[in-house]
Formats: sequence, structure tokens, C-alpha cells
Amino acid sequence: MQELALQWRRAPVSPLPPPCLKVTALVSPGSSAHPLELHLTHQGLTRFAADLGISFEFNAVAFDPLDPLPPTGLSVAPGDAVAVHLSVGSGVPSAATLRVVKQLRPAVVVCVDHGCHRGDLPLSHHALSVVRSSAAFLESLDAAGAPADAVARLEEYVVRPRVERLLLGDRMPPWRTMLDSAGFAPVQLSNAAEAQAECLVRRTPTPGFHVEKRQAALALRWQDSELVMVSAWRC
Repeated sequence: MQELALQWRRAPVSPLPPPCLKVTALVSPGSSAHPLELHLTHQGLTRFAADLGISFEFNAVAFDPLDPLPPTGLSVAPGDAVAVHLSVGSGVPSAATLRVVKQLRPAVVVCVDHGCHRGDLPLSHHALSVVRSSAAFLESLDAAGAPADAVARLEEYVVRPRVERLLLGDRMPPWRTMLDSAGFAPVQLSNAAEAQAECLVRRTPTPGFHVEKRQAALALRWQDSELVMVSAWRC
């Protein structure tokens, strides 16, 4: 969003209308997404877009992976540049989800992996991974001085679903294998992307956060623990 605003301001003298960013969230019946969570996301992004002076639209579309019909409400206008965000840390994207993504013909697919669910490991190692990752996440919030209400929401919508999936024995297959088999290919991240990520981390007043480059991905780490890993894909 910030990059859109910067490119608009750096445009030639000829006046250009402000860019418009449209975000569509696919919400499945069995997901852990809560109406309050969607509302807070909408509210935060809308406020950020207003501060940057760009137009912003947010829509939530019901999506049932078991329904053979594609979700209604998804449309791409001529000239639109499409980017897809997949939060693979909250569940491996289903084959139906990946089919919908490919139909949108996105310029890029950004995958965010919270690194806690390792269905490819033995159960004991998998459980330890979830516990360690969740503990590091909460410790980083405490070190950063996050407000108590924000921490409570993150515990409810991030940490609790992780533990529930563990207790239910939800062993997800490797998400990279799913993407590879669906025809997606990883994209090498540029040096500019790495530099921008490091710049953002340096702006954080709390020491202990750092960025680590891993092949075609960037990882945000707190001390010695990985919090999140981001990679880009094309289809």
C-alpha cells in the first residue's frame, strides 16, 4: 500500500488520479476467521490508506472449498493488477483455493508462513514446534510493549487456533508441495525487497528483531526464533 502511494507521488508532472487498492478476503465456513477480526482488518487498512491518500475497498466473500461452483463476488476489471496473499500458517491452501487463485491470473502470490505447523515431523516434534513458535511470538509482543487489548486479540485469533489444531491432530501436509503440484513456481526476491524489509525492522525501537534471507524467502526472527517467513510465487 505504501509503495503504491510512493509511486503515485513520484509520477511525472501530468496529473494522475490516486491509485485504488481493492482487497477481497475469501472466508470459508470452517475457517477461524471471526467477524470482529475482519472488521479490525478492514478498519486498520482503511485508516492506513486514508493516511497515504489512496482509495481503498475491502470486501469479504464467502468461499466454500467443497462447493464445485466458484465463489461469487470475485471480479477483475480490465487493467487491474492482481496480487494474492495466502496465509499458509493458518492452514494449507486447498486444491479448490489454488484453482480460484489461478483463475484470477495474479501477477504475484505472496505466501506467509508462521512456521509453527510442521505436519511432516513426528507428533512430538510437531507439538514442540507449535509451543516454541507460540511462546516466541508472545515474548516478542511483550518485548515490543504491545497494548494489552491487542495482545488479547492476537492470543484469541492467532495463538488459540494454533493450539486447537494441534489438539485436534490436524497434521497439514507441506504447503510448498501443494503449490508445486498446482503449477506454482517460487520467485527470487530482489535485493530491494530485502533492503526494504531490513529498513522496516530497523525502524522498530525494540532490539531483537532481524531479517534473514533463505533462498527465495525472507524470515522475520525474534532472537533465535522464526516468527514468520514470506515468499513470492507465480503461476
